[in-house]
This record gives sequence, C-alpha cells and structure tokens, in this order.
Amino acid sequence: MGAEGRCNCGAIKVTISELPAQSLICYCSNCRRAGSSAFSANYFVEKANVDVSDPKGALKSYDDNDTKSGNTIIREFCSICGSGIMTLPSRESPKAILKAGLFDEIPPPAMQVFDHEKPAWLKIEKL
Repeated sequence: MGAEGRCNCGAIKVTISELPAQSLICYCSNCRRAGSSAFSANYFVEKANVDVSDPKGALKSYDDNDTKSGNTIIREFCSICGSGIMTLPSRESPKAILKAGLFDEIPPPAMQVFDHEKPAWLKIEKL
C-alpha cells in the first residue's frame, strides 16, 4: 500500500508506491549530525518508487564527503524548514535512503547499522 509523507512545513511531499514493512536505524555520527538526533530512522527503497513533489523549488542537496565509508553521498533536504528528505548513495544509484520521519506511521526497525556508535543509554526493544 502506498503512503504519502511531507517535510515539516509541507513544501515537499513524498509519495512512495509501497511503504516498507520495516525501517532501518542508522547510528553513524554523520546521520546523527544531519538529523540532530541520536539516530536516523530510514527506509531503504528503490528511487524509482519514490515521487517527490516540490512545487516551491524547496528541495536542495549537498554532497557529504565526510562519511565513514569515504564515499560521497548526496543529502536532500527542504530549504524552507530544513527537514531531511532522502540520502542518495550516488547520483546514479537506483537506491535511496528515505527518511522515515516524513510519514505518520513508522514501522518497527528490522535492522540497525553503525550500532557500535549508538549512545550507551539508548535501548530499542527487539533489536
């Protein structure tokens, strides 16, 4: 079943053809800084299944080359409210890391990455 999400100000709407049954939690310091949070909740999806509506031209991106892998990733965000929209492993990649917080419902995480960087006080049930 499809789902529609949006940035905090509503300037950018994101529609996905099928909402994944599970999310992915990332604890890397880059994602934590980018989201100003202890972790980032994401969906790993096919970019072709994501429709981004941006009638105000608010979608901006920057190349993040300060990553753990050493690979440059592209972080897309709303230039009005600052909400993260998605991260692209590369401009050519068919995959996208869509920010789960754009949607009203976030399914439980199935996986966590960079868990060695997770704050010691943070406990998520079933992971």
